[in-house]
Amino acid sequence: MTMQRNIYVTIKGTLRCNLACQYCYGRDNHAIGAQMTEEEIHQALTFTRDYALETHATSLTLCWHGGEPLLLSSVLPAYMEEANRLFSAIGVKVHHGLQTNAVALLPRTFDFIKQYLGGHVGVSLDLFSSYRTFPDGTLSTQLVVDNIDRALAAGISCGAINLVTRDNLHRIPDIYNFYKQRRMNVRLARVFPIHHEATEHNPMYLSDEEFAQAMTDYFDLWANDSQPAHNQDIVNLIGDLLLGKPSVCFRERECHKRYLALSPGGEIFTCAEFDVPESVVGNFLTQSAHDFVRSDSRDKLALRAPVPQQCAACKFLRICHGGCFRERFMLGYPYRCKSNYLYWEHVVRWLEAKGAGLFLLADKPADEARKILKQIFKP
Repeated sequence: MTMQRNIYVTIKGTLRCNLACQYCYGRDNHAIGAQMTEEEIHQALTFTRDYALETHATSLTLCWHGGEPLLLSSVLPAYMEEANRLFSAIGVKVHHGLQTNAVALLPRTFDFIKQYLGGHVGVSLDLFSSYRTFPDGTLSTQLVVDNIDRALAAGISCGAINLVTRDNLHRIPDIYNFYKQRRMNVRLARVFPIHHEATEHNPMYLSDEEFAQAMTDYFDLWANDSQPAHNQDIVNLIGDLLLGKPSVCFRERECHKRYLALSPGGEIFTCAEFDVPESVVGNFLTQSAHDFVRSDSRDKLALRAPVPQQCAACKFLRICHGGCFRERFMLGYPYRCKSNYLYWEHVVRWLEAKGAGLFLLADKPADEARKILKQIFKP
């Protein structure tokens, strides 16, 4: 039986979307338009409660996703209330998260974001680029930036995923300053290809070297800034490189055992970014949590995306574990591998210049670790 202290479940209440971004991994979902009924949401929450009991979880993150989850903003508070009641009754602490494209991040949503989401949402952007469009091809960026600025002014905090393409590759300083001015955490991301050939001539896609350079340039702006931008992703990476433990899902060992994504029609995936029929591992409408936990569907899926043999000799293995499981499944190899290696090497050299080094704090007593960290981050 799978035992997980902390679990993470994504509920895709709707696959409808008010955008048709050209790079979206669910780029066809806005046309499919499937959406959970109220009863399906109830069954998804009940299944998740039972799953938490089966796995002896003590805490749970429920991420409301899509499609665009704010299309359901009028009913989301009731669903979150139901979730709070269900998990409170079994002593499981629940935290709600929400990932939005920010088109519908409007003042009418601010109260429920503050009440149920701790005043925080995740947003996605591709600043200074041209692939984030409405279905009619109109660019959405300025509208989204205006919505984010209004939310920030109202006391909502926003963390961002910002795509880097050849359109904005030369605008890394502008991207850095945009998020610094707004005190927003940002994770730079690279467009995931439909197939290998898609990356050759399409300006949406970057080479490994181009993306590594973008990450390095952003890091150097942060590292050399006397008042650096707030960036928890950089801080977490430094912690990973010192402690030898991954801090993000796509570098976890056996992530498929801790994460679930529930979709319209009852389909269960191991991750919100899985959406092809061959990656379905169960169905919450037809299967009990008891039976799901005891099935071998997730392990069988993992066998179809093994960690590459060459990873065994990689010095970063303990914080990467073969890279993103979905990338290995969809493409046959970890797409971020080379760019991550180049970027992490740069950060390690920065640490060495400060008298630290790769995995220096692994297994160190807490007092000693704090002393070393203070030295690294001294003004």
